[in-house]
Amino acid sequence: MPLAYGRPPWPRSGPDLAPLPGVCQVWWARPGDVRPEHDALLGEADLARRERLARPADRQRMTAGAAVARLVLGTALGTPPADLRIDRTCTTCGSPHGRPRLADADGPDFSVSHSGHCVVVAVLPGGRVGVDVEQVGRFAPGELEELASCALADPEWEQVARLPVAARPRAFTVCWVRREAVLKATGQRLDVPPDGLALTPPRVLSRDGREPVWLRDVSAPPGFVAALAGLGTPPDDVVHRDAGPLLRQTSRRSSGPTTRSHRWP
Repeated sequence: MPLAYGRPPWPRSGPDLAPLPGVCQVWWARPGDVRPEHDALLGEADLARRERLARPADRQRMTAGAAVARLVLGTALGTPPADLRIDRTCTTCGSPHGRPRLADADGPDFSVSHSGHCVVVAVLPGGRVGVDVEQVGRFAPGELEELASCALADPEWEQVARLPVAARPRAFTVCWVRREAVLKATGQRLDVPPDGLALTPPRVLSRDGREPVWLRDVSAPPGFVAALAGLGTPPDDVVHRDAGPLLRQTSRRSSGPTTRSHRWP
C-alpha cells in the first residue's frame, strides 16, 4: 500500500522539469511511489550504497531521492539518468560520504533529504544548495531536552526552553533543519560546534570573509518542517513540485522487470 502524506499544497506537476536560472526547484516524493523499475535510473554507486542499508524503509527512501534527483538532472543535461556520475567524496577524509555533486558536468547543484514518509530533492543551477526535512515530534520530552541542549547554540536552546512544553518539538526541529541545510550547502559535517552556527532567526550568514550563506524556511507537508540554504546569491524564486506523477510516469514507461531490481518485502 503506498505511503502518503496527503495532497501537497503545490502543483502535482509542471512544464518546467528542467531547472531554470535563478529558480530553486524543490521536489517532494513519497517512498510508496518507488517501484522496482526505478532501479534502472540508478547508478552502480547508488545500488551499492542502498545495499548497505539494513531497513527496507531506508532503502525505499534512498531510492526515491536518488531517482528524482537523476530524473531532474538528466533532463537538464540531456543525459540518461543512470549515466550521470555523482561524486560523494568527502573533501576532508576522502571517504564516499560527502555532499553529492555531478562529477563530469557543469550542471545544477542538488541536495537530498528524507524523514519518515517524506523525501525532498532541491535542485539549483549556478550555485550550491542544501535542503533538510524532518518530522516533528520524533522525541520524548526528556530526549528532546537532552538533544537540544547539546545540538543547538546557546541562544537557540534558550529560546526553545522558554516556550511551552507542547511548542518545543516544532521549535527544536526548525532549528535543526536550518543547521542541517547550511551544513549540507557548505559541505561541512556535524562536528561544527553548535555555538559556531546560530541560525535563529534565519538570515544571510558570514563565513569569515568567504562567500556568504543564505537560509530560508520552506513549506513542507503537514507534520514536517524544512529549510533551504546555499552559497552566494539567493535564488529569485523557490518552486515546489510533487514528484509522484514524475515517478509514476517513469514507472509506466518501463517495460518488464530489470535484472537490477531489488524488491522490498
